[in-house]
Amino acid sequence: MYEQLTDDELFAEVVRRRATGEPVGGPLGALVQRWARPSRYVISKIQASYGRGSPADADELFQDAVGKFIDRGLDQFRGVSEQMPGRSASPKTFFLRIVKHVAIDFYRKHREELAAPPSDPDDAMEEPPSQVARAVEFGKRREERAEAQELYWAAYARLQQEHPKEASAWDLYHHEDVEDHEECARRLNITVVNSYKRVSRAQAYLKLYLLDLQRESHGEEA
Repeated sequence: MYEQLTDDELFAEVVRRRATGEPVGGPLGALVQRWARPSRYVISKIQASYGRGSPADADELFQDAVGKFIDRGLDQFRGVSEQMPGRSASPKTFFLRIVKHVAIDFYRKHREELAAPPSDPDDAMEEPPSQVARAVEFGKRREERAEAQELYWAAYARLQQEHPKEASAWDLYHHEDVEDHEECARRLNITVVNSYKRVSRAQAYLKLYLLDLQRESHGEEA
């Protein structure tokens, strides 16, 4: 429905609907989904600069950025570049700036928390129950993410062994942030149609492999 609209046109539709009190979920959802891949790339760069974080963090940080964009960004965006006054800025650039600051704030906060010494030895030994519960939940989520990442890379390794052509296309499109099939096709020296097919088949294979790995994992636990 929104595929034919540019980012600027889609954003204008969001603003128009918001001004008239109409639901904005459809066009807004389509818009931010277009920016999901570049957002994860921005987050990966921030993670590298801080030397911490995992790919699984990207989903939560992306959702946080979407929330901030909805809460304040839609009102704050003026279409003017901060880096080059007088030049126009796109909604995508504005959103990616939000993503960048969300990621920086997140990892800076965690770095400061890790670096801060306890003010009282007794405080270090005895934490409030709510803080303990949060720490336990955080640790559990990190463990689940780590397990999911391990399963994914095991599935991808199997894809490389059994279907190397599909794995190469998947690697370009999803791991190296090549954002369109024309560029994938050019690099792989195949047609655009074949690029679509290989990525689609790779996704189907990975789903099957992940299901197999999850069954094996649950079987071992039992």
